[in-house]
Amino acid sequence: MKRIAWTSDIHLDRLIERDYAEFKEHLEELNPECLLISGDIAEGDVVYKSLKDFNDAFSFPIYFVLGNHDFYFGRFEEIKREIRGLVSAYKNIHWLSECGVVALNQSTALIGIEGWGDGQYAPVAESGLAIPKDFFTIKDLAELKREQFGSYINKLGEASAKSLRPALLEAVNNYEKIIFVTHVPPFREASLDRSGRICDDIKVPFYTCKAIGDLLLEVMSSNPSCQMTVLCGHTHEKCEVQILENLRVRVKDASYGSWWDATIINLD
Repeated sequence: MKRIAWTSDIHLDRLIERDYAEFKEHLEELNPECLLISGDIAEGDVVYKSLKDFNDAFSFPIYFVLGNHDFYFGRFEEIKREIRGLVSAYKNIHWLSECGVVALNQSTALIGIEGWGDGQYAPVAESGLAIPKDFFTIKDLAELKREQFGSYINKLGEASAKSLRPALLEAVNNYEKIIFVTHVPPFREASLDRSGRICDDIKVPFYTCKAIGDLLLEVMSSNPSCQMTVLCGHTHEKCEVQILENLRVRVKDASYGSWWDATIINLD
Protein backbone atom coordinates (compact mmCIF):
# COMPACT_ATOMS: atom_id res chain seq x y z
CA MET A 1 0.00 0.00 0.00
CA LYS A 2 1.42 3.38 -1.03
CA ARG A 3 -1.36 5.98 -1.36
CA ILE A 4 -3.50 6.90 1.66
CA ALA A 5 -6.20 9.55 2.06
CA TRP A 6 -6.65 11.13 5.49
CA THR A 7 -9.52 13.23 6.72
CA SER A 8 -10.86 14.30 10.10
CA ASP A 9 -13.75 16.09 11.78
CA ILE A 10 -15.96 15.69 8.74
CA HIS A 11 -19.20 16.08 10.78
CA LEU A 12 -21.35 14.51 8.09
CA ASP A 13 -24.55 15.28 10.00
CA ARG A 14 -24.03 18.94 9.02
CA LEU A 15 -23.85 18.29 5.28
CA ILE A 16 -26.79 18.73 2.95
CA GLU A 17 -27.34 15.87 0.51
CA ARG A 18 -25.64 17.61 -2.42
CA ASP A 19 -22.49 18.40 -0.44
CA TYR A 20 -22.35 14.88 0.95
CA ALA A 21 -22.49 13.47 -2.59
CA GLU A 22 -19.71 15.85 -3.68
CA PHE A 23 -17.56 14.83 -0.74
CA LYS A 24 -17.87 11.16 -1.67
CA GLU A 25 -17.05 12.00 -5.29
CA HIS A 26 -13.94 13.85 -4.10
CA LEU A 27 -12.77 10.85 -2.11
CA GLU A 28 -13.38 8.53 -5.05
CA GLU A 29 -11.45 10.83 -7.41
CA LEU A 30 -8.43 10.81 -5.09
CA ASN A 31 -8.20 7.07 -5.79
CA PRO A 32 -6.56 6.12 -2.49
CA GLU A 33 -5.70 2.59 -1.45
CA CYS A 34 -7.35 3.28 1.91
CA LEU A 35 -9.02 6.11 3.82
CA LEU A 36 -8.13 7.14 7.38
CA ILE A 37 -10.64 9.13 9.49
CA SER A 38 -9.35 10.57 12.75
CA GLY A 39 -12.70 11.05 14.45
CA ASP A 40 -15.83 13.19 14.56
CA ILE A 41 -17.55 11.41 11.71
CA ALA A 42 -21.01 12.65 12.72
CA GLU A 43 -23.46 12.71 15.61
CA GLY A 44 -26.16 10.27 16.69
CA ASP A 45 -27.45 7.74 14.18
CA VAL A 46 -25.68 9.53 11.32
CA VAL A 47 -22.40 7.94 12.46
CA TYR A 48 -23.70 4.44 11.74
CA LYS A 49 -25.54 5.41 8.56
CA SER A 50 -22.46 7.14 7.16
CA LEU A 51 -20.06 4.32 7.98
CA LYS A 52 -22.41 1.82 6.35
CA ASP A 53 -22.75 4.08 3.33
CA PHE A 54 -18.96 4.46 3.06
CA ASN A 55 -18.67 0.68 3.19
CA ASP A 56 -21.09 0.38 0.28
CA ALA A 57 -19.78 3.35 -1.72
CA PHE A 58 -16.05 2.67 -1.81
CA SER A 59 -13.96 -0.32 -2.85
CA PHE A 60 -11.02 0.78 -0.67
CA PRO A 61 -10.99 0.05 3.09
CA ILE A 62 -11.86 2.74 5.63
CA TYR A 63 -9.96 2.82 8.94
CA PHE A 64 -11.36 5.11 11.61
CA VAL A 65 -11.33 6.15 15.24
CA LEU A 66 -14.23 7.91 16.92
CA GLY A 67 -14.27 11.49 18.16
CA ASN A 68 -16.21 13.11 20.97
CA HIS A 69 -19.09 14.05 18.65
CA ASP A 70 -19.49 10.43 17.61
CA PHE A 71 -20.66 9.63 21.16
CA TYR A 72 -23.34 12.36 21.27
CA PHE A 73 -26.83 11.33 22.40
CA GLY A 74 -25.60 8.00 23.76
CA ARG A 75 -23.40 6.35 26.37
CA PHE A 76 -19.79 5.33 25.83
CA GLU A 77 -20.29 1.58 26.17
CA GLU A 78 -23.56 1.67 24.24
CA ILE A 79 -21.95 3.41 21.27
CA LYS A 80 -18.95 1.08 21.35
CA ARG A 81 -21.23 -1.97 21.24
CA GLU A 82 -23.07 -0.58 18.25
CA ILE A 83 -19.84 0.27 16.41
CA ARG A 84 -18.48 -3.19 17.19
CA GLY A 85 -21.58 -4.77 15.70
CA LEU A 86 -21.42 -2.51 12.66
CA VAL A 87 -17.82 -3.29 11.71
CA SER A 88 -18.40 -7.00 12.21
CA ALA A 89 -21.19 -6.88 9.64
CA TYR A 90 -19.35 -4.99 6.87
CA LYS A 91 -16.00 -5.77 5.32
CA ASN A 92 -14.70 -2.33 4.28
CA ILE A 93 -14.95 -0.43 7.58
CA HIS A 94 -12.39 -1.03 10.32
CA TRP A 95 -12.39 0.43 13.84
CA LEU A 96 -8.72 0.98 14.63
CA SER A 97 -9.27 0.83 18.38
CA GLU A 98 -10.03 -2.87 18.00
CA CYS A 99 -7.91 -3.72 14.95
CA GLY A 100 -4.59 -4.11 16.71
CA VAL A 101 -1.68 -3.63 14.30
CA VAL A 102 -2.53 -3.25 10.61
CA ALA A 103 0.30 -3.84 8.12
CA LEU A 104 0.20 -1.20 5.37
CA ASN A 105 3.33 -2.63 3.76
CA GLN A 106 6.43 -4.49 4.88
CA SER A 107 7.88 -1.50 6.73
CA THR A 108 4.83 0.50 7.85
CA ALA A 109 2.17 -0.31 10.45
CA LEU A 110 -1.12 1.43 11.21
CA ILE A 111 -2.52 1.63 14.76
CA GLY A 112 -5.16 3.80 16.39
CA ILE A 113 -7.18 4.71 19.48
CA GLU A 114 -9.65 7.52 20.22
CA GLY A 115 -7.97 9.30 23.11
CA TRP A 116 -9.84 11.93 25.11
CA GLY A 117 -9.17 15.41 26.42
CA ASP A 118 -7.97 14.18 29.81
CA GLY A 119 -7.31 17.28 31.89
CA GLN A 120 -3.74 16.29 32.68
CA TYR A 121 -1.91 19.28 31.21
CA ALA A 122 -4.13 21.61 33.24
CA PRO A 123 -7.06 20.91 35.58
CA VAL A 124 -10.68 21.54 34.62
CA ALA A 125 -11.75 24.97 35.89
CA GLU A 126 -13.98 24.71 38.96
CA SER A 127 -16.30 27.45 37.69
CA GLY A 128 -17.04 29.37 34.49
CA LEU A 129 -18.77 28.59 31.22
CA ALA A 130 -15.90 27.14 29.17
CA ILE A 131 -17.23 23.58 29.26
CA PRO A 132 -17.59 21.60 26.00
CA LYS A 133 -20.97 20.54 24.72
CA ASP A 134 -19.83 16.94 25.44
CA PHE A 135 -20.81 17.40 29.10
CA PHE A 136 -24.41 18.14 28.15
CA THR A 137 -24.82 15.76 25.19
CA ILE A 138 -23.01 12.50 26.09
CA LYS A 139 -25.20 10.79 28.66
CA ASP A 140 -22.35 9.54 30.88
CA LEU A 141 -20.90 13.04 31.15
CA ALA A 142 -24.25 14.79 31.54
CA GLU A 143 -24.84 12.86 34.77
CA LEU A 144 -21.67 14.21 36.41
CA LYS A 145 -21.36 17.07 38.85
CA ARG A 146 -18.90 19.83 37.97
CA GLU A 147 -16.40 18.66 40.59
CA GLN A 148 -16.36 15.19 38.99
CA PHE A 149 -15.41 16.35 35.49
CA GLY A 150 -11.65 16.33 36.00
CA SER A 151 -11.30 12.89 37.55
CA TYR A 152 -13.66 11.34 35.00
CA ILE A 153 -11.86 12.58 31.90
CA ASN A 154 -8.51 11.78 33.53
CA LYS A 155 -9.64 8.15 33.70
CA LEU A 156 -10.76 8.27 30.05
CA GLY A 157 -7.27 9.35 28.99
CA GLU A 158 -5.56 6.73 31.12
CA ALA A 159 -7.85 4.01 29.75
CA SER A 160 -7.01 5.04 26.17
CA ALA A 161 -3.27 4.87 26.87
CA LYS A 162 -3.62 1.47 28.52
CA SER A 163 -5.58 0.12 25.55
CA LEU A 164 -3.03 1.50 23.09
CA ARG A 165 0.09 0.11 24.75
CA PRO A 166 -0.04 -3.52 23.44
CA ALA A 167 -0.49 -2.49 19.79
CA LEU A 168 2.15 0.24 20.11
CA LEU A 169 4.74 -2.15 21.52
CA GLU A 170 3.97 -4.75 18.87
CA ALA A 171 4.32 -2.14 16.13
CA VAL A 172 7.66 -0.70 17.28
CA ASN A 173 9.09 -4.20 17.62
CA ASN A 174 8.14 -5.25 14.09
CA TYR A 175 8.04 -2.19 11.83
CA GLU A 176 10.32 0.67 10.83
CA LYS A 177 7.49 3.19 10.56
CA ILE A 178 4.18 3.67 12.36
CA ILE A 179 1.14 5.75 11.48
CA PHE A 180 -0.87 6.34 14.64
CA VAL A 181 -4.41 7.69 14.24
CA THR A 182 -6.12 9.34 17.18
CA HIS A 183 -8.70 12.07 17.65
CA VAL A 184 -7.28 14.31 20.37
CA PRO A 185 -3.75 15.75 20.02
CA PRO A 186 -1.48 13.98 22.53
CA PHE A 187 0.78 16.99 23.10
CA ARG A 188 0.01 20.54 24.15
CA GLU A 189 2.32 21.92 21.45
CA ALA A 190 -0.01 20.43 18.82
CA SER A 191 -3.22 21.83 20.31
CA LEU A 192 -3.91 25.25 18.80
CA ASP A 193 -6.87 27.58 19.25
CA ARG A 194 -8.50 29.62 16.48
CA SER A 195 -5.87 32.32 16.76
CA GLY A 196 -3.13 29.79 16.06
CA ARG A 197 -1.79 29.91 19.62
CA ILE A 198 -1.31 26.92 21.89
CA CYS A 199 -4.49 26.39 23.92
CA ASP A 200 -4.59 28.12 27.31
CA ASP A 201 -5.25 26.43 30.64
CA ILE A 202 -9.02 26.90 30.30
CA LYS A 203 -9.27 25.05 26.98
CA VAL A 204 -6.35 22.63 27.06
CA PRO A 205 -7.92 20.14 29.51
CA PHE A 206 -10.41 19.20 26.79
CA TYR A 207 -8.05 19.45 23.79
CA THR A 208 -5.10 17.25 24.67
CA CYS A 209 -4.63 13.66 25.84
CA LYS A 210 -1.47 13.77 27.94
CA ALA A 211 -1.78 10.11 28.98
CA ILE A 212 -1.26 9.05 25.37
CA GLY A 213 1.45 11.67 24.87
CA ASP A 214 3.39 10.33 27.84
CA LEU A 215 3.11 6.79 26.49
CA LEU A 216 4.37 7.86 23.06
CA LEU A 217 7.34 9.67 24.61
CA GLU A 218 8.21 6.64 26.69
CA VAL A 219 8.06 4.13 23.85
CA MET A 220 9.42 6.19 20.96
CA SER A 221 12.37 7.59 22.94
CA SER A 222 13.34 3.97 23.69
CA ASN A 223 13.05 2.98 20.02
CA PRO A 224 14.94 5.68 18.08
CA SER A 225 15.19 3.59 14.90
CA CYS A 226 11.39 3.51 14.55
CA GLN A 227 9.64 6.54 13.05
CA MET A 228 6.11 7.54 14.06
CA THR A 229 3.65 9.98 12.51
CA VAL A 230 0.60 10.85 14.59
CA LEU A 231 -2.54 11.89 12.68
CA CYS A 232 -5.23 13.63 14.71
CA GLY A 233 -7.91 16.31 14.62
CA HIS A 234 -10.35 17.72 17.21
CA THR A 235 -9.00 21.28 17.35
CA HIS A 236 -9.84 22.04 13.69
CA GLU A 237 -6.54 23.95 13.49
CA LYS A 238 -3.84 22.68 11.13
CA CYS A 239 -0.59 22.01 12.88
CA GLU A 240 2.60 20.00 12.48
CA VAL A 241 5.02 19.53 15.39
CA GLN A 242 8.22 17.50 15.70
CA ILE A 243 8.15 16.18 19.26
CA LEU A 244 11.19 13.87 18.98
CA GLU A 245 13.47 13.13 16.05
CA ASN A 246 11.35 10.03 15.42
CA LEU A 247 7.95 11.40 16.55
CA ARG A 248 5.95 13.86 14.46
CA VAL A 249 2.36 15.04 15.06
CA ARG A 250 0.05 16.30 12.31
CA VAL A 251 -3.31 17.87 13.14
CA LYS A 252 -5.87 18.10 10.34
CA ASP A 253 -7.71 21.36 9.84
CA ALA A 254 -11.48 21.35 9.48
CA SER A 255 -13.99 24.01 8.56
CA TYR A 256 -17.72 23.48 8.56
CA GLY A 257 -18.80 23.86 4.95
CA SER A 258 -15.53 22.79 3.27
CA TRP A 259 -15.04 19.16 4.20
CA TRP A 260 -13.67 17.88 0.90
CA ASP A 261 -10.02 18.51 1.58
CA ALA A 262 -8.68 15.06 2.30
CA THR A 263 -4.89 14.93 2.61
CA ILE A 264 -2.96 12.39 0.53
CA ILE A 265 -0.13 10.58 2.26
CA ASN A 266 2.30 8.72 0.03
CA LEU A 267 4.20 5.93 1.73
CA ASP A 268 7.75 5.22 0.64
